Amino acid sequence: MEELDGAVVRAWAVAAADAMAWSAARIDAVNVFPVRDADTGTNVRLTLAGGAAAAGRAPQSADAEEVARAFALGCLRSARGNSGVILSQYLEGFAAGLGDASHDVPGRAPGTDGKLLARALVRAAAESARAVALPQEGTVLTVARLVGERASRSAADGGPADQVLGVALREARAELRHVSAGNPVLRQAGVVDAGACALLVLLEALERALLAPTGQQPAPLTGAPDWLPVGGPRTGGRNAPGFGGTFEVMMLVRPSEPDAAVGDRLRTALAEVGDSVAVVGADDLWHLHVHTDLPAAAIEAGGAAGPREQVVVRLVEGAAAQVAAGDDLGVVIGTASPATAGWFATGGAVVVVQCPEAPVDAAHLVRAAADTGSDHVVVLPGTEEAAAAVRLLVDPDGGGGELPGVRVEAVDTAVGVLRTAVASLALLGTHGGAAAGRAEQARAALLRLRSCDVEAADGVGDVVRAVERLVAELPSAQAVTLQHAHPLRAGAAVLGALADRFPDLDAVPVGPVGSGPAWRIGVD
Repeated sequence: MEELDGAVVRAWAVAAADAMAWSAARIDAVNVFPVRDADTGTNVRLTLAGGAAAAGRAPQSADAEEVARAFALGCLRSARGNSGVILSQYLEGFAAGLGDASHDVPGRAPGTDGKLLARALVRAAAESARAVALPQEGTVLTVARLVGERASRSAADGGPADQVLGVALREARAELRHVSAGNPVLRQAGVVDAGACALLVLLEALERALLAPTGQQPAPLTGAPDWLPVGGPRTGGRNAPGFGGTFEVMMLVRPSEPDAAVGDRLRTALAEVGDSVAVVGADDLWHLHVHTDLPAAAIEAGGAAGPREQVVVRLVEGAAAQVAAGDDLGVVIGTASPATAGWFATGGAVVVVQCPEAPVDAAHLVRAAADTGSDHVVVLPGTEEAAAAVRLLVDPDGGGGELPGVRVEAVDTAVGVLRTAVASLALLGTHGGAAAGRAEQARAALLRLRSCDVEAADGVGDVVRAVERLVAELPSAQAVTLQHAHPLRAGAAVLGALADRFPDLDAVPVGPVGSGPAWRIGVD
């Protein structure tokens, strides 16, 4: 193609999604920074797929900046993980850089597109660094800056865009291992940075789009790029210092009062409850990411800025932990109680939290189902709104057309914290069992369930007597689930009394949920 226009950017988005589909597994294998969760390639693949779809919906008449903004916004909405969030901000910076450079470099004289591209790459690197609360050298941020610098140097000689980018990429690939060795975690693991690999795959797709004949899509790849590493890190090792947290929390926030400082305020608020903080966006939509042991506090911090939607909580290990455990069933759980999100996620589910500002819809459930990494997903909707959404999503062919090759089914009678908890215990309590059989076990558990409420928060005797009544209704009961509204003051006493009275009954506390009766008790 002769110039950097809307058609090139649209072709880039498609080529990038294709390239990442081939590259994801190799990138996952070297993912150790900031934590060893082996999902950077998968996260970027899902992020770019959403971005490519959005770029494809841009008007055919749109110029390069307009299509690039659509690509960036699609990635922002679809972003997964720290890496996906950072790359979505990189693309937003790239689009902004195209707008800035088009004013400073008017016309289409020879060499113009090379200079325009270089300025966009420099702006992209700067914006991606701003997305992270604690930027680290030797990572994708360093490589992004290196690409911008080398492109600027090449563009000064008046080269075309494909040449400028090609020179920058060759030098970045050559220096990738040296750059990564500057990070102590990567150096100890003996690997290059996974996020940097994803960035280079993304930019190689742009190079192929620039080199393709005018009006044509670059030929799809038939495998991962040869330069990508094969194999994983050395055994042992550690996470980056200061990076931890059991849960990953992500959400979209629409600030009530947008201003230039909203991103910084959100980063500061999330840094108080966790780490691996990345916050990206523009005036009216921001995507938040944090690793934390306090998911409810992170969700609350996001809500302080404005309405929240697409709130997802899962274990930092994510789908990789489930696969490693030999589990082939993906579980998506909905809840309107942020305080229980961590409880549900601990079992390995992807948890979609419905905040009061916006209901859970089918798109949120599709996203969460994809995050499980499984081709058989069971959804426990948790709320009436999510139950309605999942009924629209599920059909006999699976996935409602949104997730080709994935079978999605619902236990849509699992509405409310107690019923959802009982169903989740049936689903997640035995890893490795047949997926269809476990869904039926969850439905059967809900059919057997007997429940009641107790209003006295410290009523040990009231709870024991309530369980006695329920067991009388269901003599075959094997477990009691104890949903509690507030932090347990009498928890040890209640559990001890139940153990004395019913030594063969497993007691499982769930909460605090923050509302409703002091106790909601179910036996199964």
